[in-house]
Amino acid sequence: VLYIESFGNPRKFARTARRVGATMPVLTVLAGRSVAGQQAPALAGAEAGSGPPLASREALFEQAGVITTRGFGELIETTALLATQPVPAGRTVAIVSNVGSAGLLAADACTDLGLTVHRPHGQTRQRLLALTPVHGTVSGPVDMTATVCREDFRQGLELLAADDGVDAIIALTLPTGATGDLVSAIQEADVGVPLAAVLLDQAESVRLLPRPGRDGQVPAYGYPEAAVAALARAATYGAWRAEPRGRVPDFPGIETANAAALTRGFLRQAPDGGWLPLEQVADLLRCYGIPLAGDEGDLADVTARADGIPVIVRVTADYTFGPLVVFGLGGVASEVFADRSARLTPLTDTDADKLIRSVRSAPLLLVGDGRPAADLGALRDLLLRVSRLADDLPEVTDLDLDPVIARPDRAVVADARIKVAPYEPQDPFLRRLR
Repeated sequence: VLYIESFGNPRKFARTARRVGATMPVLTVLAGRSVAGQQAPALAGAEAGSGPPLASREALFEQAGVITTRGFGELIETTALLATQPVPAGRTVAIVSNVGSAGLLAADACTDLGLTVHRPHGQTRQRLLALTPVHGTVSGPVDMTATVCREDFRQGLELLAADDGVDAIIALTLPTGATGDLVSAIQEADVGVPLAAVLLDQAESVRLLPRPGRDGQVPAYGYPEAAVAALARAATYGAWRAEPRGRVPDFPGIETANAAALTRGFLRQAPDGGWLPLEQVADLLRCYGIPLAGDEGDLADVTARADGIPVIVRVTADYTFGPLVVFGLGGVASEVFADRSARLTPLTDTDADKLIRSVRSAPLLLVGDGRPAADLGALRDLLLRVSRLADDLPEVTDLDLDPVIARPDRAVVADARIKVAPYEPQDPFLRRLR
């Protein structure tokens, strides 16, 4: 569990975190997200607001598999789950309660955070019906009513844990005059999937329940949303750990030397740097196998004739973290809603695929009229080539491919701008004393 305000070597940190995260969760809190937070001396560095860029930190943590939270309370609540429970194998959660309204709140929170609420069926459903008092429901979430006894509640938890369709369980309880000791039922339940308790009369936001006669503990939360949020982060981490790591492709035919000579030649003519002329932009992109369709004179015609969806691909430079590749759908609406995602270079093929799918408007690219609306392979190839260009040429401080027309058969770069500036190698990894 980490609280990080500054980095030594970000790329070394990412490699180490990824290696550790393959077997052990690594968590941090994302501090300094606001303008006010960036003014704090710890994040500001030599000048106010010049601390580690938020987008760069988020991209670094996500690519390295670091679990990020938005506050200290969320950090502790997620840590309590991952310190005591196995990592969920999926995102399907069984909800069991003796208070139906609390189960509904938990179900709503699951839907909001991308978890699926389990709906018992088959023998599991029949056995739950036999345990549940009259007026209860077992359709999911399971409401065992305020009169359920301790033994039946424990058996209900164990039945759901044995169901192959259940990846985790949330057990919610509130003491009533008719119910049994449901807290001890949770402690004694023999379950092999992650288990989180919600004790609605609990003062603490989270505490750990001992399991008499068993190894381990069960995290108990004061309200449903906290338990669900912790499980959602754990499930996302489990998915990251299970996915292939990907590789950085080695494109044949890349003309790195010619590209470097082009940028050096421009800087000899403009020592302070600036935006490359369109012809040189096209030449530089061509060195990396990225054709530029048209020029300023016929851009409108190219866009009008291109049967596809406009997207943007950008690069912004950061001397500490390295270049950041940004992807999103184009158009005014996309700008207004800031529907963008970013990853640090060098991108792997897995990174590029996740970058495309991580924007909220990605379904527009994935679903067409009986076919994919866009050639995702072509978009992946474009992102990987842009990543290689940015990684090879630190003089490129800004690159803007806008629009790129994502067609069902290819991706057309309709317009592009590239800015270069003198690059002086420095050691960005030296830490500063406050």
